[in-house]
This record gives sequence, structure tokens and C-alpha cells, in this order.
Amino acid sequence: MKKVSIITLGCAKNTNDTENLAGLLKKQGYELETDAAKADAIVVHTCSFIEAAKKESVQTILDAVRLRQTTASTGQAQKIFVTGCMVQQHGKEMMLELPEVDAFLGTGQLAQIPDLLKNPRQRFLDRTNPGGLTDPDAERELSGGTGPTANLRLSEGCSHPCSFCVIPKLRGGLQSRPEEKILAEARGLVAKGIEEIVIIGQDTGDWGNDLYKEHRLPSLLRKMREIKNLRWIRLMYMHPHSFSADLMNVFAESPEIFPYLDMPLQHIDNDLLLDMKRKLGEEDVRRLLDRIHAKLPRLSLRTTFIVGYPGETEDQFTKLNGFVNEGHFNYMGAFTYSREENTPAAVKTNQIPEEVMKERLEALMSTQFNVAHFKAQKRLGLTETILIEDEEGDSVFGRTSQEAPEVDAVVRLPVKAARAGRFIKAKITGYDSYEFMAEPA
Repeated sequence: MKKVSIITLGCAKNTNDTENLAGLLKKQGYELETDAAKADAIVVHTCSFIEAAKKESVQTILDAVRLRQTTASTGQAQKIFVTGCMVQQHGKEMMLELPEVDAFLGTGQLAQIPDLLKNPRQRFLDRTNPGGLTDPDAERELSGGTGPTANLRLSEGCSHPCSFCVIPKLRGGLQSRPEEKILAEARGLVAKGIEEIVIIGQDTGDWGNDLYKEHRLPSLLRKMREIKNLRWIRLMYMHPHSFSADLMNVFAESPEIFPYLDMPLQHIDNDLLLDMKRKLGEEDVRRLLDRIHAKLPRLSLRTTFIVGYPGETEDQFTKLNGFVNEGHFNYMGAFTYSREENTPAAVKTNQIPEEVMKERLEALMSTQFNVAHFKAQKRLGLTETILIEDEEGDSVFGRTSQEAPEVDAVVRLPVKAARAGRFIKAKITGYDSYEFMAEPA
């Protein structure tokens, strides 16, 4: 039995790709190996959303090459396959600069790997049919182990024309999965013990528009919330233009099931939003936030911003920083603008110097740090439901319904808390730098 080690970089969508691939490999008799040194083949699934992700992808590939050189001395003939977004974007350059790699497969070609293990070919590059391995009938091998959380992908690709983003070129246009397939997968996940489903896609709110010629997400979520034993449904990657009044009604009808929304805004300045082709201006965004705060006061809201977009003035950044300081968001991610080839923003001549972008990023993150601290103080003394995830020494770590996996604050509890099960009630007793302290209630 051949062993395959899969290294996944980047976002939750990439994780979904490789979970599909892992399921496909197991179905065809291959063994998954966490230790790449013991594997017969290494798959590096790359990300190229921003420059930092590209550097991480290249470094990981080089690490795999060095590992193969080491194992070759013992007679082990490892194969290396590089897949995903960076191949889709820079495959020709990678083919020339990384001769040690056996195959470069774009975002829509991961399903070739089992056959390549059986029938080796001369090294090649294939970037046809950009997308992802999202066969609704494929058996996924969940990467979360025995935990009660799993991603559920609604669609592949994106049809929004944001001027800074290369994703539509790497993943293609919107390709929605049929509703019946999504619901069947959700029921199957719950049958395996999953109690928290994280809804993902390039824009989850746009789901169904290609298949049904209308936005069908509210209807889908109403059906999904009826699945017995499904505790939390977490909605990620929601374009603000897609967040409809009916979708807000779904959240208001079941706030305990829909406790969280991730809605990247990218900026608040009108001129920059217009140049980014974000469809909504400052007034539209503020009206939307006012409605959310009024109708969904318990909702945990996360967003993402870009600093240093071409032409961003000091005044425009100050405006963004002040907007964040208003306290609209429980959690926030931010990144410096990355100049991606074949995007409208990349050819602009008014690029911002790297050192200026880094200074702005640090200032913005510091502002949100203080906002998060202020909001956290209001939770001290409250009893909340905690999902226990990890154990470390004499502590266990978990999350409340207000935190998404891997990106938000964690809750530290004494190790005895794990005896009560996966989901427990605990009193929040302290907070420091995105870490809550709690005692079992």
C-alpha cells in the first residue's frame, strides 16, 4: 500500500480540496501519512492569494525537495506533486524553476493524483478547468480528526470583479453545488458526530445564483437548521453586497444556531471602494452595519481590510482606522495590499511603499486589539457554552460560539473541564491578548 502525505496551505477552501483528495486516495487503497519522510508521495497544495502565501508555498515545496533528497539515500523513491492556486497562477515559472517536482496540477486537476501514483508520467503541467475538487458525492477525509467541527463548501469560484483579486482567474466563475447535495453532505457530517458546520465558498452569499437564477442561501440555511443535533452553523466569506434582508431574518430567527458572520469589507473610503469594484460605498456599508447591530445584537461579526491599496492616502487610512475604532467588529483580519499580476490594481502607478503599508497594518491591528479588549471586558462574569478542542499541559483550550476556528480568540480552562464532554458551560473569568480564561460552571 503506497503512503501519501498531503500538505495543505492557505484557506479553508484549500483544506476542503485536500479533504476531498484524501477521501479519493483512501477509496482507491492508498494510506494517508502525516510524516512526509515516511511517504511514497508528497502533495503540496499551494496558496497564492497574497505575496506572503506565495513565499510560504515556495518554501514548503523546497522543504519537500530537500526531504526527498534525504530519503533517496535510503533507496526510497518519493514523488512530489504540487497543486493548487500557485500552480494555476505561476505554473510555467514553477515548471522551469523546480525541476525536482514530478507534476504541477492546477486548481481543477487534483483528481489526477491517484492515477499518477499507479501510472507515472514524465513531469508535466496541467491547468485546465480551474476550480477545485468538490465532487458532491466524494467521501471526504476530515482533517479535524475526531473534533465536532467541519467545513461545508457551497460553491467553487467567484464572479465578483474586485480589482485587487486574482481568485476568479485561479478558481473560475461561480459554480454552485445543488441544494440536495449540500443538505445530504450536511446530514452525513452530523451522522458522523459533527455539531458545528462552517459554511465556506468564495462568496457564500452568491450561492445558487448560477443554478437557480436567484440567491437561495436563506432557503438553504432554513432547511439546514432543521437537521437534528446540529448545534452551530457559522457563515464565512460573505460579500456585503450578498447579505440580503431575508438572510438577516434567518439569523434573527435562530441566533443560537447562527451566532457568527464573517463579512470582508476591505475598506470604508468611498473612492477606494469604487476603485476596488466592491459594489457598496461607505453609506451602504454603514446602513448595513446599522441594520445588523439593531436586528442581531448578539451576532459575533468578523471582517477583513486591505491597507496600502494603490493610491490610499494618509487621510483615507486614518478614516479606515477611525472606522475600526468605532467598535463594529468582534474580530478583524487585515493584510497589506499584494500586487497580483493580471489584476486591474496591479498596473496602477501609485503603488504604496512596503514600509508604509506595514506601518499602517500595525496601526490598524493595534486599534482592533483595543476594540477587542473592550468588548471582552463586557463578557467577564458571563456563563457561556465552550467547545473544548485541545489539551496542553494542565490546561484545555476551546472556543465559544462567538469565535471561529483558528482565527479568533481562544478560551483556556483547567484540564478537568474536559471531563464534562466536548461542549460545556463555563464562566468567563479573565481575558488577555485574545485569550479568555474560564472555569467550568
